[in-house]
Amino acid sequence: MREALLDSVTRGVPWQIPIKFDVLPIQREFIFDFSHRFSAYGGGLGNGKTTAGCVRAFLLSYLFPGNTGFIGRFDGKELRQTTLAEFNRLIPEEFIAKKNDQLGYMKFKPQYGGSEIIYGDLKEERFNNLNLGWFFVDQAEEIDESRWNLLVSRLRKQTPVLGENAEPLHTPDGDPLIAQTYGWATFNPEGTSSYLWRFFHPDSLDRKPGYQLYQASTYDGLRAGFLSQDYVDGMLAVFPENARRRYLEGAWDVYEGRVFPQFDPDIHLLDHPALMRYVRTNTVLCYESIDHGLTNPTAIGWWAIDKHGNRFLLDEHYEGGGKPVKHHATIIKNKRSQLELPIALTYLDSAAFAKNQTSGDRVYAVSDEYADNGIFAVPGQKDWPSAYSRITQGLNPDRDHEHPLTGERNAPHIYVSNQCPAFYKEVTGYRWKKHRLTSAARNTPEKPMDLNDHHMDAWSYFEASRPTTPFVPHLRKSNPLEVLREQLAKWNPLTEDSVEGSWMSY
Repeated sequence: MREALLDSVTRGVPWQIPIKFDVLPIQREFIFDFSHRFSAYGGGLGNGKTTAGCVRAFLLSYLFPGNTGFIGRFDGKELRQTTLAEFNRLIPEEFIAKKNDQLGYMKFKPQYGGSEIIYGDLKEERFNNLNLGWFFVDQAEEIDESRWNLLVSRLRKQTPVLGENAEPLHTPDGDPLIAQTYGWATFNPEGTSSYLWRFFHPDSLDRKPGYQLYQASTYDGLRAGFLSQDYVDGMLAVFPENARRRYLEGAWDVYEGRVFPQFDPDIHLLDHPALMRYVRTNTVLCYESIDHGLTNPTAIGWWAIDKHGNRFLLDEHYEGGGKPVKHHATIIKNKRSQLELPIALTYLDSAAFAKNQTSGDRVYAVSDEYADNGIFAVPGQKDWPSAYSRITQGLNPDRDHEHPLTGERNAPHIYVSNQCPAFYKEVTGYRWKKHRLTSAARNTPEKPMDLNDHHMDAWSYFEASRPTTPFVPHLRKSNPLEVLREQLAKWNPLTEDSVEGSWMSY
């Protein structure tokens, strides 16, 4: 079938597919895989995956006239600079009847299928009204599982298959023959916990039916002539070992993209009842931190600090759907009553204090709505470098610090209740936007991706605001004879050293 499709394309359109399939045969396998509904082509940099994805996008538009497809990437700017630039390089301009970059829309001329392609970023989940025959996500590791699943749910276009006379074909039962819908991704591997591994990889226990994986390394691209030896040597010179394995070899077991790789559930997650017993029997200050979402989820964390500087996430609220402030305020009050801890301060995203909301003649801020509902907040600090520094220091073990529950040394200062699943999902999936891998001194990513970060934002407001540690005064007894009796009781003359705190230690 693949050969017949290739022959029909090369005969029917004045365009030669700009890929030499004998140079890298896996591109042929990926482009002409019409037996699997979903396919993914990944591996190392420069393995020809974006080119193959763009060619496949044209073929699905040409082979099924009247089709509608979508080309997307998480960031719109990068989509235009990379994916669409490659698509425009490959597909002759004279094939296109209409194109509007502002709307993200193009349509082919009737003689080239007359299909439509919609293109844009995937930052917002806004595809409820699309009826797609196919979609293509470039650098699919940048998006999350929910966005992939949302695109899958949009594959519902009924595109008739046309014969050589441009008339619809029918099944033996006389029903119109409808084109299959397809979705495909190109990517760099990003860990065995990613949806790409779970959905596509043959070693995954969660591999979905109808999903097929294709992989090629940077060295395959070098042998195929896609890259020069100097280019590969330059990457080898500056990439650390893990980056070489991931970005050149396409290894799945290396994932450097996490913002907080120090977070370990075996260390930082605490049993909720044990944690609550600790905070209720020790002097703590409790804080709320709110990242309010108008359309995105609202995330709220209840953080406690003890006299040793330990920070504990006691509880969370995480809910989307554009719920009003009154709804969230009611939940906040209920959580407060359950925690039975006084709230020292409530931090709220500083953007929520901008008076950019209107109701009739009234102009107000989201913070005003919280105040109207009895939640009085102060602006949380937006100082990402400071928050990142405090969080990483708090997650790292401190050899001189004791664990609040076990008393063991070499313990971190930050802990999370195991009843905060939304926070756990975000902190383990929070990743950097891009890797600066152009020189040996630029292995630290620039900034986190603006994706699934609502709890992370609330956390950063809390940490950057440097909340106060409770002061516990040391009360000394006023009766000197009583003090002396206590100190004498601590001294053991049979030991070499006096007990700390006894009268012999003064």
